[in-house]
This record gives sequence, C-alpha cells and structure tokens, in this order.
Amino acid sequence: MIILSRLSITQLGGFMLNNLNKLTLSKMIFIISLLFLAGCSTSFAYNNLGWLSSFWVDDYIDLNKHQSTQLKMIINNTRDWHREVELPKYKADLLDLRQLLDKEADTAQLMVKITQVKQHWRNLLLYASDPLIELAKTLTQQQRDQLVDNIRKQINDEIQEHQSLSESEYKKERLDTQLAYYKKWLGKLSSVQVELVKYGNDAHISTADLWYDYKLTRLAALEQLFNSPQISDALYAQQLKTIMTEREQYMSAELIAANEINLKAYAQLLVELNKTLTTKQQSHIDQQFNELVGTVNKLIEQ
Repeated sequence: MIILSRLSITQLGGFMLNNLNKLTLSKMIFIISLLFLAGCSTSFAYNNLGWLSSFWVDDYIDLNKHQSTQLKMIINNTRDWHREVELPKYKADLLDLRQLLDKEADTAQLMVKITQVKQHWRNLLLYASDPLIELAKTLTQQQRDQLVDNIRKQINDEIQEHQSLSESEYKKERLDTQLAYYKKWLGKLSSVQVELVKYGNDAHISTADLWYDYKLTRLAALEQLFNSPQISDALYAQQLKTIMTEREQYMSAELIAANEINLKAYAQLLVELNKTLTTKQQSHIDQQFNELVGTVNKLIEQ
C-alpha cells in the first residue's frame, strides 16, 4: 500500500490567504490536495492559527487593529468548522485510500478518488470566502496596493529562483525530492523502485512556467478589481469570490491538460510501486499511516 501524500503548508482562505504562505507548520502533509497534518507541533499550530497568522500576514499587508482582530476571528472560526466538518472527512478518505491500495486499485480508481478529495480544498475556500470578502471591503486603497505589490514580489522571486536552475538541475532537484519522499514512506528503496521513480520523474511534464502565468493572471484580476472604485458592493463580492474560489478560470488549457497528464502518471507510479512492496516496506507504511490517522484523531478531539 502506498499512502498518497505531499509536503506542504497550511493554507486557510482564498486568494488573499492562498499566497500568504510564509508560516511553516512542521511536517505538513497533503494527501493529494487534501490537508492532513502530522508532527509534534501540529496540534499547537492548528489550535493557535489565529494569533500565529499575524507573523505571516505582516509580510504582505499592514492591517489595522480592528482588521487584525477580524482576520484572527475568521481563521479561528474556519479552523473550528474545519475540525468539526472536514477533518472527519479527511480521516474517512485516508481509510478509503488505504483500502483501495490494499486491494491493488488501478490507475482509474485512484484518479477518481483523487478528484473526490480535491473537493475538500474547495470546501475550505468556499467556507472562508464570504468573511474574507467582508474583510477585503475594509481595506484602504493603500492596503490593496500593498497586498498586490507584495504578492507580485513573491511570485517574481519564485520565478527568479526557478529560472536560476537549468532544465537538468531542475530535474535532478525534483528527483531528489521524489526519492526522499518515497523513502520516507517506504524506507529503503530497491533498485527497481528507484528506477520506477526515475522513470516517473523523467515523464513528468514541467508546469512551473504555466503555474507562474496562472498566478500572475489571477493576481492581475485581483488588481483590476481593487482598482475599480465605482463597482457596487454586490458585484465586488461576486468577482472577488470568483477570484478566490474558481482557480481553473485563470488557468490556461495547456496547464489544465498537463495537470491531468501528470496526475494520471502519478497514480500509475503508485500502482507500479504498490506491486513491488516488501513485507518490511508495508509495515513501514502502516506505521506512517497510523501516525497520520492518530494525528487527525487528536485534532478532531481537541
């Protein structure tokens, strides 16, 4: 059995918070796009997202005291809803994924499940979007400009860092990350497993440039909205909600197609790796899986 997971950071809210990602909570694990939290400090971070937010929001926008209090309330309310409504779904999906892979699910079955779990991320965006829109209505033009400028700077820094690598350097860096990822879940990899990961890495379509185009397109839509002073409150809220929750509207057809191809390749790699697992590796995965479920249980109970 292979656990589908990816390292990431906690993200709460839509576009405004989607890019405010300086806060690193230790050992965050995504299962596909699904938030699963693991690590000794996770409970502390999850339960204190409200006041922790001030450390990373300050890098993007200077909120006044009332706005800061409002944002902390939004995050705390979202966390409480997330704990009660979403975390049980995450646990159920973990169990479903484990069962699927124990039964040697095929690529199509895994892709269906991946599509299902992606809905949880959208649920989070939809829940947080309305209160975040109310907060956005209170921003001054100076605050709006500051937010856009700082998000653009972050994106440009990411682009510059990516462009500093040659194609071969990027492939190697990605391969190293992939190998480390599978070693975390499987333990020591066999030569066959290493070759499968290498093959998957070579077949992966690089979408970095397309993702940066998407981010800049979405940011441009936000900037245009922020610079439309004559727009009605209702239309402002409608357009901001679209920016926050309808990501694919700002993606190119090329990016959407490449994402689908890469997703299928990822699922196929899991299927192939699943066939090569030793008893020791299965035991190692079970241990990692049980720790993950245990963490989710603790977060639900707190």
